[in-house]
Amino acid sequence: MHTIMILMALGGAIIIRWLWSPDLLNYTQRWQRTLFYFLFPPLLLLMTAIAVLGMGQHGKMLGLENSHLSYGLTVLFVGFAFFTLLWQGYKGARSRQNLPQNPQSTLSGDQAYILPLTVPYSAQMGWWHSKLVISEGLLSLLDQEQLEAVIAHEQAHLHYRDTFWFFWLGWIYQMTAWLPNSRQLWEELLLLRELRADWKAAQTVDPILLAESLVTVAKFTVRYPEVGCAALSCTANKSRLEERIEALINEEEVVSPPLVLLGRELVWSLTPLITMPWHHS
Repeated sequence: MHTIMILMALGGAIIIRWLWSPDLLNYTQRWQRTLFYFLFPPLLLLMTAIAVLGMGQHGKMLGLENSHLSYGLTVLFVGFAFFTLLWQGYKGARSRQNLPQNPQSTLSGDQAYILPLTVPYSAQMGWWHSKLVISEGLLSLLDQEQLEAVIAHEQAHLHYRDTFWFFWLGWIYQMTAWLPNSRQLWEELLLLRELRADWKAAQTVDPILLAESLVTVAKFTVRYPEVGCAALSCTANKSRLEERIEALINEEEVVSPPLVLLGRELVWSLTPLITMPWHHS
């Protein structure tokens, strides 16, 4: 019976992911739709795994014997998920521990770590209480007003706690990257994150100035940690950069949906747990 549950969950996860396609919706709807298709299949698989582990490898369910093989596969999946979480946490902690080795400076009223990089770069690094990092190259490239616009963008990431939430989303992505459309959905979430930070920053600085700063920084490439990091130039390929510029120029509102609306859709991923009372040792 466990094998049937696993196959049903796996089939459902794959089908749901295949159904996703980018649509021309408003930004709130894009957030809602992207998060659902990104989160529901992995959560369905995790809840199925928890149900199987909770029922154990012995006994029957609806008159069918449980399979030791399916139980073993579930243990491997949960073990891989746990290992991925530990590895993500380790990489994030290592990046965070290296920050105090860099000098600090007060920029526009914020404390920032100054990285000895010649390329222009700025980001929030950490988890819930992330830290602002800026490269020497950015300080030498931008004037004071442009720098303030960039810092406003990074403050927006701190306001939304993007480094914390995207740590968990990044874990889910790494854990189930083999599902269909994983990369496309992940890039869409990164784009929406940056669009939201752009919109928030545009409430306090000139959006045209922020757009100019974004174009200037996007001309350069830099390797940055993917764990616990939210950077201005993230997802700045040509098409996505154009969308961010247009959103700033048109002053489009980019607001994520209320969590209660998303929760109503994701609650169905708990369905496998309902099967546990039908298991008998």
